[in-house]
Amino acid sequence: MSALKPTPHTTLDRAAIWLSGLCLAHCLAFPLAVLLAPTFADWLGATETTTHWILFGFALPISAVALTRGYRRLGNGPTMLLGSVGLLLMLLAVSHIFGSELEVLLTLIGVIAVLYAHWRNLMGYQASGSDSTHIP
Repeated sequence: MSALKPTPHTTLDRAAIWLSGLCLAHCLAFPLAVLLAPTFADWLGATETTTHWILFGFALPISAVALTRGYRRLGNGPTMLLGSVGLLLMLLAVSHIFGSELEVLLTLIGVIAVLYAHWRNLMGYQASGSDSTHIP
């Protein structure tokens, strides 16, 4: 398959995939950072919730616009639903509604769902031969 050229449609999906990857790396590296630098553990722990809200603040509008554009253009309801559920899980995680014990698990599942939804959008654009002449 040929690589999909960046267009206004795919740029946001690509940005969301990179942001999801950053979030995954952050979630997986944080425990390691606390173990390797225990003197910074208090500071890292104190800034963790703020960091998650900031990342979610970037993820929500980028994903919402990209998934909505993908749905309007490709009509793939399951992709939109998957991304929406992923964003909801991320919101539940960052807001600690179910306690901080489930934060990492909910975040990881949510981020993977969002990442996969954006990947499905990119593959849908590629399969449809979508171009950048029409932005919904």
